[in-house]
Amino acid sequence: MRRLFLLALLAAAPAARAEIASTEACAAAVAADPAAAREDAALWFRTGGGVAARLCEATALAALGAHATAAELLTNLALNPNRAMSETLRAIVLADAAAQWLDAGQPDLAAVALDRADALAAAGPDRMVLRARVAAAAGDWPAAEAALRAALAAAPDDALAHALLAAALRNAGDPAAALPEAEQALRLAPDLPEALFETGAALAETGDTARAADLWLRLIEAHPESGLTPLARANLQRLD
Repeated sequence: MRRLFLLALLAAAPAARAEIASTEACAAAVAADPAAAREDAALWFRTGGGVAARLCEATALAALGAHATAAELLTNLALNPNRAMSETLRAIVLADAAAQWLDAGQPDLAAVALDRADALAAAGPDRMVLRARVAAAAGDWPAAEAALRAALAAAPDDALAHALLAAALRNAGDPAAALPEAEQALRLAPDLPEALFETGAALAETGDTARAADLWLRLIEAHPESGLTPLARANLQRLD
């Protein structure tokens, strides 16, 4: 699950007549039983939990895999003029909505949410990386590259951004340019699944299939639950 980062940003809300009455309690409840947490979050909202309760409900929905519903809830919350929220907070909520739209397989709606967020507050590196992921999901590799280079200009040691830039360059047809970006990601984060996969992919496409196989095997052994693991297995079968 992608944990909505707003739970780490918001202060605890006033107690309400529900089992969940703070963001800390929400995080624990979602981890234990997201379906029950959603119900308790809805009760918390009805009894005065406000914005924090709605964010808790969205987190529970995301944990249940109801990404589109979570995205709609977050979007409505961010755009509701009756909620006492700063523009910066609204932008953060919209970025969370964009991530949920992306997980729901709707990059077009994710892009709309990001445009709304950017209109409220300047994008930081995390939002730029999210913008790149949205562009990549739509197959727009030049846009993904541009967003990632902007993110790296602000945060040059972001291993994930380097790995995603390698993916954008490789998918745009330039594995030779992708390789140093992937290797930099691997130096910064030797266990990062994206770094392992993309270094292997760039090596394979530039002719070093032995090193590629080693890296994909490391990925499979270290991260069996990663979404990249099936791709690594398929690539290994092609090498055979």
